[in-house]
Amino acid sequence: MKITDLLEGPYDVDPKLMPYVRMGQKIASALEPGSGIEWEDVEFNKAAALGSSFGKLGSAFGPKTPGEALKDANVDVEMAKAIIAKVKGADVKPGAGVKDPEPEEPEEESVQEAKK
Repeated sequence: MKITDLLEGPYDVDPKLMPYVRMGQKIASALEPGSGIEWEDVEFNKAAALGSSFGKLGSAFGPKTPGEALKDANVDVEMAKAIIAKVKGADVKPGAGVKDPEPEEPEEESVQEAKK
């Protein structure tokens, strides 16, 4: 048994596909209202489909190649290049987006007050 057999799991994404997966995450983050990027409706829909498809790239039930991801997203190469250029030009980090608001009062207190 080799050490690489221990470090790599059967469900790990191929390292060659990871830049595409990260770009899919970055595209998804760029779609958030707080990202500062303005999208036209058609472009937003295409970017959402591309981000989702790239994010699933290499997974068990997702596309296996970047070409399949483009086909699944129904996005041509030129549109994908335009979306990627738009996202790369902005300072968007994968996983960044609008944060969930914190509850103003703890749940226990509001439940106790309701019982009074």
